[in-house]
Amino acid sequence: MNLPFEIKSDLERRVRQTKDLHERTRLCVILSRSEGISPEIIAQTHRISVQTVYRYLTEYEKESKTQNSIRGGTDSKLNAEQTRDLLNYLQVVTYLKAKDVCSYVENKYNVHYSVIGMTVWLKSHGFVYKEPIKVPGKLDPEKQKLFIDKYEELKLKLPENAKIYFIDAVHPEFQSQAVCGWIKKGEIKTLPTTNKQSRMHLIGALDIRNMHGIYREYDTVDAANMVSFLKHLEETSEATVLHIISDNGRANKNKLVEDYLKTSKCVMHYLPAYSPNLNPIERLWKIMRERKTYNKCYSTFADFKQAIHHFFFEEIPKIGDVLRKRINDKFQEIRLNPIAIGTT
Repeated sequence: MNLPFEIKSDLERRVRQTKDLHERTRLCVILSRSEGISPEIIAQTHRISVQTVYRYLTEYEKESKTQNSIRGGTDSKLNAEQTRDLLNYLQVVTYLKAKDVCSYVENKYNVHYSVIGMTVWLKSHGFVYKEPIKVPGKLDPEKQKLFIDKYEELKLKLPENAKIYFIDAVHPEFQSQAVCGWIKKGEIKTLPTTNKQSRMHLIGALDIRNMHGIYREYDTVDAANMVSFLKHLEETSEATVLHIISDNGRANKNKLVEDYLKTSKCVMHYLPAYSPNLNPIERLWKIMRERKTYNKCYSTFADFKQAIHHFFFEEIPKIGDVLRKRINDKFQEIRLNPIAIGTT
């Protein structure tokens, strides 16, 4: 059984995510066989019979089946060809309701399913009810890939006297931010809100090789303060060349910054538009919010500022292990797979 890379990657992902032990066993059997492991060894490893291994493999090849039948009448009413055809169709077209899939199947194949039966069929063939991932409308995957390639080349050729910094601005808001947490069913938790909505303005630079960061607060983030921050970065770094990676914000890309860079040891590299996933310092901002703003209410703006300053100037040096686990440059390449809604 020779599985294409994308299908194998998807099966590997589902092995990690599923909570169904039967599904995990089926997936492991399929993956093990694709790696050339004999059915006898697979059976011994998973404490199942060889006949069961062959059955799992046959059902996957004919029906793409990866889950045991679920209680409630789950034998497929579609033949193998119809099953493959429907699976291919549902990979392209997404229905919001199981009853609409029932209508399509009845019109297309003259096969009747109840809503419960179709829900079981969908689950047994690896479908889950979830939202699509929202991405910026103007995101360009090709430009992201090009940036990643150039970044890897930059790292590979980086001399010892040079550093790479990812920079960005962050604006913590003095306003309660409610997020989900585990709360007992039927119980209501409350979070006070602040009457005044103020915010801070900070610029940060992060060297992810050693998780060393430099952070400064400003009254606003504009071109002049960005130049001020770059000067501070140069003064505090012993490197002779500083490669700065930033987004295309107006404070970062303007005539004042361009003029400063002509005589600076900073070399600016701009991310593709709409690509926060390529800036690891964004993950630092998330850690800051988790620790200092989520489900928290501060009595005064001064207390809020003190908490934010404490994170950047006192906590960060002490949580290096946490940062290294969550911040890296193993960038996720976004592949566009636009959703198409099915109609009946």
